[in-house]
Order: sequence, then structure tokens, then C-alpha cells
Amino acid sequence: MITRLVSTPKILSSTLTALALGMGLATATQAAVIIPDKSGFSGFVNLGVGGISVESNMLATIVAGKVDVGNKTVDNLSDSPQSSEGGAIPALNFELSYTFASTRTQLHIGNLLENYLSMEMNTLAGIRQDIGVAGNVGAAVTNTSIDTEVWQDPYLTDAKRKETDRTSQGFNVYWQQFMSSGLEIKYSYTEIDVDKERSGQSLALTPTQRKLLDRNGDVDRFQLSYEFVSDNEHHIVTPSLTYVDRDFDGQAMANDGGTAALNYIYAHDKRWRYVFNASYGDFDYKETNPIYGVKDSSNSYGVSGTVFYSKPFGLEHWAFNATVGYYEEDNDIDFYDTEVGVIMFAMFRKF
Repeated sequence: MITRLVSTPKILSSTLTALALGMGLATATQAAVIIPDKSGFSGFVNLGVGGISVESNMLATIVAGKVDVGNKTVDNLSDSPQSSEGGAIPALNFELSYTFASTRTQLHIGNLLENYLSMEMNTLAGIRQDIGVAGNVGAAVTNTSIDTEVWQDPYLTDAKRKETDRTSQGFNVYWQQFMSSGLEIKYSYTEIDVDKERSGQSLALTPTQRKLLDRNGDVDRFQLSYEFVSDNEHHIVTPSLTYVDRDFDGQAMANDGGTAALNYIYAHDKRWRYVFNASYGDFDYKETNPIYGVKDSSNSYGVSGTVFYSKPFGLEHWAFNATVGYYEEDNDIDFYDTEVGVIMFAMFRKF
């Protein structure tokens, strides 16, 4: 979906499941799509670079193995991650759309900016339809375009752990501007596949206990958001509530819960715009973890800020943008704790 300004990267979620499933903090609102009045192509491109710092015992690499964000070895299974990993990451995102003005239909393909740092670098292809005063409806399919790597057995200690690909595919459907209001209703489904899932293989667990740690499975998300716009359109506030059900094959890894988020956009003038976010999540796990003998639960917190500056260096159709953000998830089982810091600089062009 397209924002009024620009969709910017989502802050990383923590723990493997959250990192992988993209329950992070968006740095721009999912503002309602505005389908052009004329037929033809439209879209955006965002080019830049950034840096990321991750503390995680579960994630191995991002950007198709080019950036290490996890330690190859861990000393024990009792502690939170002991050090930060990360490095420079590229920002290359786009959307290309074609509008059929006579039917108010739009086809689109791209990799949404808000998915980039959620570790779901997915290619998305879909359709949007203007249904008049009832709003806009849309649907899209998603598929992994750049793999994220996790550890085959994250619980192996005092030896080098091996990476394996984690991919995802799915779809989403949504209804924006519901009955000419600011309400948006969205549902998404994602199927997660860990290529070589060997969680717990190094431990003295039974096959049934190891099965409880399996990270493959399905994720359902149900989101309600409402966009409030001031009369002069200088202020846009969008609160949202999301229910997430991660139905993994390993029920000790499966969890459900909710996230409350608040997005605020301030348009200072024609050149300066600011985006701020805050997010809180609470999740409960479904079965007792066979390694620790307890059911896990987690709380997550995130904040981020983005600034946009239009026409930098006299470039008529471009906007410079910079994002900083921090995300933390605190689990009852310390081994799954995660912290993420990110900074991004990019040039955005809408056409």
C-alpha cells in the first residue's frame, strides 16, 4: 500500500519468530491508497544505505547472507545475547503500478518499504479497486525475493552453528476508507519455511520434545487502523490494533497476542515532513518449552522517527529521507531476548 508521503522501513521485531514475521514497528503510516485519475504507470523508488545493529541468538544473516547479525557460537542457553552484530545494509525499494482509469483499477508490483527491515524482503504483486463511496479494496500475493538466514540448530553451544534459509509466501486482503471513513481493515496470511529445521538436535531431547521447537508454520494477522487527518492536513494520526496468531508446527514456538501502535505525521511545510511511531506488543506462547520447562511470554517496545526533505540540492522530484529507530523485545526466557537499532539514509522519488 502507498502512503501519502512514503512508506519507510519497518523497525525489526525481536526473537526469531518476530524478526522473521515482521511484527516490527513501521516508520510510516499505511495511509489510504489514492488511485490516479488517468491511465498509465506510476510508483516510487527509494535508494540509499544504512546501518543495523542486532542482538539476537536466533537470527544468522540478512540481505541474502551478506550481513551477519548473529554470533556463530553461544556459550550457554540461559543468557540474553551477549554482543551486537550488524553492518551496512542497502536500501533499494520500489513499486510500479498501472492504472486503468475507466474502471478505477490498479495493478502493482514491488517490495514495500515497510517490509524491508522486518526480514521479509518479499516481492508483492496485487490489484487495487476503487469502489466509490465504499472505499478501496485490494489483494496481493507475496513471495520471498531475498532470503534471510537463521540457525539450523540455534541451541548448539560451544561449536559453530550452521545457517539455513528462511523463506515465506502468502497473501493479504484489505479494505481502506471503509464506507468513506478513515477505517482500514486488513488480513494477511504468511507461510514460513525453514529449509533445514534442526532445532534441539544437539540436546538430549526426545523426538516429541524437539518437535515442539519447530519454527515452520503459518501466521495470521488481523489489523484495524483509523486515520485521523486535521483540516489543514498538516497532522495525520493513525492508531492501529493488530492481532497475530503464529501457528507454528512447534507449539512451544507458537504464540498469539496483540500489538498497539501509533503513527504521527507532521507536514511542517512543502519541504519538511516528519514521521514518528511508538509500538507495544504482548504475546503468550502456547506450550511449555522443553528446554526451559516453562511457557514463554514476551513484551515488545519500539520507537522510530523519520524526516523528509523535498527538493534537496534543487532536485525537483526527489526527497531525502533519514530514519532512526530502536526496538526491544523482552522474553521470560532470556535466550530469546532481542534488541535492534537502525539508521537509514535514502533518496525517494515518486513518479
